[in-house]
Amino acid sequence: MFTRRTLAIASAGLIAAPAIAQTAWPRRPVRLVVAFPAGGLSDRMGRIVAEAFTAALGQNVIVDNRGGAGGTAGTRQAVAADPDGYTLAFAAPSTHITGPLLYPNPGYDGVTDVVPIGSFAQIGSIGVVHPSVPANSIAELIAHCRAHPGQLNFGSAGSGGSIHLAGELFKSIAGIDIVHVPYRGGAQMLQDLLAGRLQIAFDNTPQILPHIRSGGVRPLAVTTRERSRFTPDLPTMIEAGVPDFEISSWFGVTAPRGTPQEIVDRLATVLQEAVASPQMAETLSVLSAEPLALTGAEFGTFMAGQRERFGEIIRRLGISAAG
Repeated sequence: MFTRRTLAIASAGLIAAPAIAQTAWPRRPVRLVVAFPAGGLSDRMGRIVAEAFTAALGQNVIVDNRGGAGGTAGTRQAVAADPDGYTLAFAAPSTHITGPLLYPNPGYDGVTDVVPIGSFAQIGSIGVVHPSVPANSIAELIAHCRAHPGQLNFGSAGSGGSIHLAGELFKSIAGIDIVHVPYRGGAQMLQDLLAGRLQIAFDNTPQILPHIRSGGVRPLAVTTRERSRFTPDLPTMIEAGVPDFEISSWFGVTAPRGTPQEIVDRLATVLQEAVASPQMAETLSVLSAEPLALTGAEFGTFMAGQRERFGEIIRRLGISAAG
């Protein structure tokens, strides 16, 4: 015989069942949109974090490469996806900060239209020259550029990325006239740099370090505020006489705005645990990268600060997506 109490308990169970079912996430593979072609540094970083999520969640986290428009095309699709936890966006400076600032009508705000999960790595760049350039220091490079205005080129993997901004910032602070040459990717830029068709570049450490060791390019300084443990003998740009010069690449994960908080919290916990693991540190070290363990809230604040800083640089220097 049913009493009011048993009916209440039964009703509570029926009501609670759907809520419990909704939290049984993930039930199917999760998509991590990396808004760059396969094979590049961002793709490799995306696959590192996708593997960490896969191991912890018990479901495959699949990298979906969607390049174009400086990282804004694929990121726009990820940001506009259903906020159900099954689509995530790989976050980098160009996808969430500089791209939306530079490209007309990007279709999203890389800070306010997303929920930050957290960050996991950062990479500095190295200012290098082709061996034909008669400069063994930043001071000598500046002097050479001043003696030959408009005759030296610096390359980038595309307008608006950290490599491009590093060159523009150097040009502005040093008061020199060098010409930006944008490429469709880092591999093409590197090819021309090694051939001497480019004279200057600020390239990501993992990509340029093998060519420094082989003598294909001459390193002058690192772009980070502190010296890099991967190139301890190289001064920072600030030490080399270029004040207030600090640029690095960072990598993280975001979800579409409106993603359930319990899913966000679970992803954030998994990411923080992965970044703290010796395995992640070893994997990143192979790529000359350092762990960057920012929680969701910290990552959100960090991205907002990055947008303010780079926005000021872009406006002051008149940088556009057209290069």
